Amino acid sequence: MTWRFVGANFDQMHMNTNLQWVDNHPNAKIVGVCDETPETSTGSLSDAVDDLGLSDDIVFEDLDKCLETVDTDIVIGCPRNSLHADFVEQVAPYGFHIVIEKPLSVSLSDADRMLEAMAGTDGTLFINWPAAWDAERHTIRRLVSESVIGDIVELQYYGGNAGAPPNDSWFYEPADGGGSMLDYLGYGSTFSTWFRGGELPETVTAESYTPDNGPVDVQSATICRYEDGLSTLQTTWRMLTNPWEIQPTNKKGYEIIGTEGAITNRTEGDVIRVSTAEEPEGYTVAADPLEPQYQDLAHYVIYCLENDVEPEGPLDPQFCREAHRIVETARRSADAGKRLDLVD
Repeated sequence: MTWRFVGANFDQMHMNTNLQWVDNHPNAKIVGVCDETPETSTGSLSDAVDDLGLSDDIVFEDLDKCLETVDTDIVIGCPRNSLHADFVEQVAPYGFHIVIEKPLSVSLSDADRMLEAMAGTDGTLFINWPAAWDAERHTIRRLVSESVIGDIVELQYYGGNAGAPPNDSWFYEPADGGGSMLDYLGYGSTFSTWFRGGELPETVTAESYTPDNGPVDVQSATICRYEDGLSTLQTTWRMLTNPWEIQPTNKKGYEIIGTEGAITNRTEGDVIRVSTAEEPEGYTVAADPLEPQYQDLAHYVIYCLENDVEPEGPLDPQFCREAHRIVETARRSADAGKRLDLVD
């Protein structure tokens, strides 16, 4: 079977990569592309058309016209953060499977709108976190699940870049869901919750920093209080370079401390280092080869649909909704200037 994909809206630059993955898959075909708001896009529909050799008759400016014209199975959406719920509510009645680019949403209320829109339809909703296709993340998850370092008592996350390019994009508009906190805290909260097997904190305390001449936060720090300790999740747009161009110092990544050891991994492709009570001097672990379905977004979506498997972990919208409780509480805490119980 050939799975038919539509790529709709290019506000997130990741859309071009997502479509490339679809084009590379032997059992997938791009049957339509659409960009309703090219003036706000950080990706490029024209580049996708040129790079993938798409014909003019499958290029649209109106999403409903696209979905009513082409014969598709799966719709990948990359609208700006504030429009995720609107997008799912628009597409869900067609009954297609939907992929939404990270983060899940700008708020828990929007997340619930998305889940409600999909309820009762024949479609499955997937959330695309680019880090889900990093071998290092899956290897860390295996090491933790095998209790190599005992039970997690502390996790430190540091994520960010040199700013959201381009400088005048919607990423710098508060109403559109801009800012470093929403851009990167979702990674930290979602993957830390995955590493912890779904465990969530009891309370959250957060601070964010917005420059006097800036419209959105460029730094945030979130402290999560669990029953057994504290974890910290930090975001920044103040790195010297973008990590996908030149790896800056400090590197993005995770430090995970357990009752019997620790794991550190600072970026995709970086070594995973483990220390344990038996080997306190530490050792390195090579990343496990990715299982075939985790090669990229297209492989995962098609695997799930062909095997009647529901998305799991960071790809599961319900899981992401639970992890987003950390982001929501952090946002409210930063606004209120005090520690808050984890919101529902």
